[in-house]
Amino acid sequence: MLRSKQSTISPLKESRRKLESIQNYPRGFYQKAFHRVMSEATNGRLNLVIGEGTHSYGDLESSDVVELKVLDERFFKHAVLHGDIGFGETYVEKLWDSDDLLGVLRWFLANGESNPTFAQSAAKSLVVGGLNFVDRIAHAFRKNTKEGSLRNISYHYDISNDLYRLMLDPTMAYSSGKYSEGINDLKAAQEKKYETICRKLALKPDLELLEVGSGWGGFATYAARHYGCRVTTVTISKQQFDYTRELIQSEGLEDRVQVLLQDYRDIEGQYDRIVSIEMVEALGLEYHDTFFKKMNSLLREKGIMLIQCITFPESSYERYLRSIDWIAKHIFPGSLLLSQFEVMKSLKRVTDLNIYSIESLGLSYARTLNAWAQRFNANLERVRALGFDETFIRLWNYYLAYCEVGFASRYINDVHIVFSRSQNTELPDG
Repeated sequence: MLRSKQSTISPLKESRRKLESIQNYPRGFYQKAFHRVMSEATNGRLNLVIGEGTHSYGDLESSDVVELKVLDERFFKHAVLHGDIGFGETYVEKLWDSDDLLGVLRWFLANGESNPTFAQSAAKSLVVGGLNFVDRIAHAFRKNTKEGSLRNISYHYDISNDLYRLMLDPTMAYSSGKYSEGINDLKAAQEKKYETICRKLALKPDLELLEVGSGWGGFATYAARHYGCRVTTVTISKQQFDYTRELIQSEGLEDRVQVLLQDYRDIEGQYDRIVSIEMVEALGLEYHDTFFKKMNSLLREKGIMLIQCITFPESSYERYLRSIDWIAKHIFPGSLLLSQFEVMKSLKRVTDLNIYSIESLGLSYARTLNAWAQRFNANLERVRALGFDETFIRLWNYYLAYCEVGFASRYINDVHIVFSRSQNTELPDG
């Protein structure tokens, strides 16, 4: 579980190693390697604080300035040898800090050749030792077989319903909301997302709707309550299953909504509508075809399917497939983002479905993540009371900031994709 994650860095001594004066920077192999890569930055200015001194990188005339304070010299070695992953791990272990974490991550992204995740970068590439193959091997053993999916999903989603209550809106939506003019509240943004999905699916009373990936039941109960459809929602998270079942009972929707603790590969029957909200990121590359083929078989001839998913840019996707980032190692094991082209290739191989429409929610996701971070940090005493320590708090804040920067920079995206077969007159206009 995330709360008990073992440090990947050797334990700190009672007192931090004394940092050498800035006059001696860079010294030694790792500081010099770090300095060499950082010196190529050209956007914005980052002030690297070491001891009592400061060294600046990037555009030295820029008024856009962020500060990274090195607290332990081991930061340089771990960042150089392990790149993106090491950079995040050293933050979690407090080998460096900043009063503006978002700004630091934004600076590195602005100065990287690719990536929202700083993989193979931290300003072009801090990886000089090629040691990330160990992480890639570990990731390869996290395949999303039925048993592997249970482990991977439980790792993140079953840590504590109470923790998620502190961070999420009252509907417990753990996916991007939809902000628009006049909608500035997290709960309103999530309900706007629910309503948008219902309209795109052209829901109406007594249609049979399948939701793949229940979350905590917010969408399933919304659709049943507002549109009168019959909802089957499936999850493999035991905590989400228990929470959703109680929610259905508390709202008196037992005759309209059923929740199943079941893998998507085991779903049977046929449905008028299918929805999956940010679940496909947990499939893994080798299961994309398995998923879409299964959905194709479950969707009735005149059915409509909507998937909300995070997408990775086509230009960097092949490199992304060969790497592993900090998120996949520490937050969502077994995860892999799709690209829009990857979706289309899978559709062509194993379905007779077409893409009807695509809508971007990327900037809404940045705002959603920011709102989650604000709620999380406003409740830190309650987080600690649940048994989560300072290392977990730093890990969680890094995760939320890391993702927010990726969406705010418009590098990664979140989209609604509507699918159907050709000549389906039940598709809504718009």
